Parts: sequence; C-alpha cells; structure tokens
Amino acid sequence: MKKMDFKSIRNKLIKFFSNVAEIIKENKYIALFSLAFLVVVAAALIITHLLVMNKREETIAEVSTESVEDESGYDITDEPLEEDAYPEINALMKKYYQASANGDVDTIKSIKSDIDDKESIVIQKKSEYIEDYSVVKCYTKKGPVEDSFLVFVYYEVKLVGFEERAPGLNAWYVERNDKGEYYINDEEQEEKVAEYCKIISVQDDVVDLNNTVNVKFNEVLASNEEFAEFIQNLPGVLTSEVGEELAKIDAEENTEDVSEQETEVEVDSNTKKTVKAITVVNVRSSDSEEADKIGKAMEDQEFQLLEEKVNGWSKILFDGKEAFVKTEYLEVVKEEKTESDSTQDDADTAAAAADSPSSGSATTTDTINMRKEPGTDAEKISVIYSGEKVEVLEKRADGWSKIKYNKKTGYVKSEFLD
Repeated sequence: MKKMDFKSIRNKLIKFFSNVAEIIKENKYIALFSLAFLVVVAAALIITHLLVMNKREETIAEVSTESVEDESGYDITDEPLEEDAYPEINALMKKYYQASANGDVDTIKSIKSDIDDKESIVIQKKSEYIEDYSVVKCYTKKGPVEDSFLVFVYYEVKLVGFEERAPGLNAWYVERNDKGEYYINDEEQEEKVAEYCKIISVQDDVVDLNNTVNVKFNEVLASNEEFAEFIQNLPGVLTSEVGEELAKIDAEENTEDVSEQETEVEVDSNTKKTVKAITVVNVRSSDSEEADKIGKAMEDQEFQLLEEKVNGWSKILFDGKEAFVKTEYLEVVKEEKTESDSTQDDADTAAAAADSPSSGSATTTDTINMRKEPGTDAEKISVIYSGEKVEVLEKRADGWSKIKYNKKTGYVKSEFLD
C-alpha cells in the first residue's frame, strides 16, 4: 500500500487557503478570517493566519516579541492558557459549531460579525459534508481590551460517510457586544489589536497546543488512507461548489442589470419563428433555473418563438401559454415573413387600442416596453411583463397610453392594455 505523504497534504491544504484567499479578495466576498469555514479539518494548520486579519504581510514566525510589544501598545503577559474557564464562552462556541454543522446561517449571524449573504453560501456548502462537531475544549487568553479574549477551540469533526473524527483547532477573537453578550468579532481589527493577537498566538503554550492537534490530525489520517485522500480532495471540491453558487449570484445580478436592455417581440413583427428542442429540456414559468417547472419539451418538439432574451432564455408558446426554455437547447427550424402592415393587422391593432381602458387600472396582455415619450424610437425606461397591473393616466389618440408602473411614469402602446 502506498505510504501517504502527510506533509505534502498539509502543504496542499495551506496552498489551497492562499489561493482561495486571493479569489475572495478579488471578488470582495468574504474576509480572510472567515476562511476557517472552508475546510473543517485544516484549521489547525493555519491558526496564525486567522489572527492577522489580512492586514500584515510578514509571517508570525518573523515577528519578535519585543517588536510586537512596542508596536501594539498593550501589556502582553505570558499567562498560561486557561481550559474551559468561562462558561459563557464555552456556550458561545458550542452554539457556533452546532450551527455550522447544520448550515444554520441565521444563528451564526446572531453570534458572529461580518457575515454577508455571499459568505452564507460558504457556510451552507461546508455543512453538507459535516455530520457533527464536538467542541472538546476552549482555551483562552486575555485579549487586548477589557472583556476580550483570544479563544482557541479544539474540536473534533465527523464528516459524512466516515467513522473517524478529525481534530482541528480554530482561533477566534471574542468580545462583548452592546448587550453585554459575548460574540465572535470577525471584522478587520486595528493594527495594534492584530499585533497583540500575533504575539499571543506564538507563545509557547499556544504553539504546543497547535502541535499536539497536528499530531492527532496526522494519526487520524494514518488510520485510514481513504479518509486521508478525501481530506486531500475536499478543498478543491468546496472551491468548485462555492464558486458555482457565487457565479449564479453574479449571473442573477447581471440579469437584473441588463433587464432594461431586453426587448419584446412585437405583435406586428415581420418574422414568425418556429423552434424545436434539440434534447429533452425543462420548461419553466419564468426565465430562471429557480422558477417552477411547468413541463418538459421533448426532443424535436416544435414551438412558436415569442422572444429571445439577452439572458440566455427564450419565451415560447407552450400548451397555449407563455413559457421559458434556455435558448441553448432550441434550434430555429422555420421563419415566416408576415404582412404586418396588412389591412387586417391594422384593423386588429386599432380594435385592440380602442378597447383598451382610458383610465384606472389595466393589465398588460404581453411583455412590452414602457418609454419616456410616445413612440417606438423614444427612450425605454422599463420592461413590463405580461399580466402586470398598471395605472392608466391618459389614453391618447395616437395609439399610446400614459401609464404609471413601479413608481415610474411613461408610455406604452394602448393595444397591449386590457
């Protein structure tokens, strides 16, 4: 059996944290201190990084006691680590790790600062691999200010699918909030607080604790090669999964940004397109993968194309109703020229405009543009989807109506109001 290179595994995990730190920094999603979330069994290897708050470039090993004492301005004593000395802190940590195992973002937000919506994804994804945490001991040292502590939490985690419990060590900066309750302060600290944390984290008893946990960690890896391989691969898996979720959020935000640029297919369009599905694909109620599925399009099944949107979705006529399919799964099979300026079309348009309400509430009968002035060349200020309620302020003789929608005032073609 091939002997596992545990030093290599540790080095790869440390390199992983560095790479993810750069990704997160570039995208401004989460602070470096929160990287402890990403790999639950590797925290012992990066304890010193957790305390630096991404403010200093030099490593802890390069910092002397004298220089840090001078720069921090705080009295640094060599008092030994205290074990489970503060019941309130123990309770805080058990609550935090239980919430982490459950992916309970709301609870974590209530006891830990600086959790944004995007970091919530990291918490939830990580929890999918965790069966439970056991907080074994909380080791504390006094912090730089009153009622503050550096808390070193020794825990054991059970991952889904394995019997082994992997040990780890996390370092946290804990303070009291305005209500007098302890909480985990994960915000960037002023430089002298960071310097204080750095020197505390390299005191002999803290280093000894870190080394002890490392030995236990290696023993667990040595007991099960399959488990060790899983630990080695976990960082890449988590990076990929978190990246996919963050990409979805970016895509949704970009869709909102470009929604004002989307155009509807006018009823009097010169071309009528027929498309077919190139494979079996879900048909949804709106242009989102989160929207309700209302059916399936079978391979080679044909539909009338109503609109091709810039966000990668197409609106089709499905069972007599508007529905949406991803454009990449459709292929145009037929295009027909229509006589949009025919007498009958003009008559139908005029009839629809005549029947539209002259005031009060109205419902849009299609996805339409609301424009700043009456006219198809006027600036578009909003897109109104079919079935939306609008307030009609004025019905004009030129076929346009002045309306109010979502606190905006503009003009739409009267024929699309009912």
